[in-house]
Amino acid sequence: MANVTVADHIKASPEKVWEVIGKFDAIHKWAPGIKESKAEGAGIGARRTLTFNGGGSITERLVSKAENPPAYTYSIERGDLPVNDHISTLMVVDHGDGSCTVSWVCTFEPKPSANEGEVRQVFGDFYRSSIASLKKRFG
Repeated sequence: MANVTVADHIKASPEKVWEVIGKFDAIHKWAPGIKESKAEGAGIGARRTLTFNGGGSITERLVSKAENPPAYTYSIERGDLPVNDHISTLMVVDHGDGSCTVSWVCTFEPKPSANEGEVRQVFGDFYRSSIASLKKRFG
């Protein structure tokens, strides 16, 4: 099983950050490279299909949500990424001083035809650019 973890400090309250990233069906509004996100259903079990700016798409299913710390976990059900058994968690950790850390973690099994390092790089680059866009948004 491969894993990727990206986390960074943001100078904004966890409530403000979660207001932006906590909506499972609104990732296209803050994560670079996503053209649109179409949702089916609500709550646990909801699905979102992401279409990327450069082409391609994936469908993800919401597996769980937590309130303290605010987080959601999802899995990739199908799509253009060469992975199996993917699970990812996006979370915000409060520092108690008006700032927070955004953490994005995933585990996956690369498909036999995939290069694990390249797939890890794809997830890491996406997580880093998304968190960087949040840092820019919040100053």
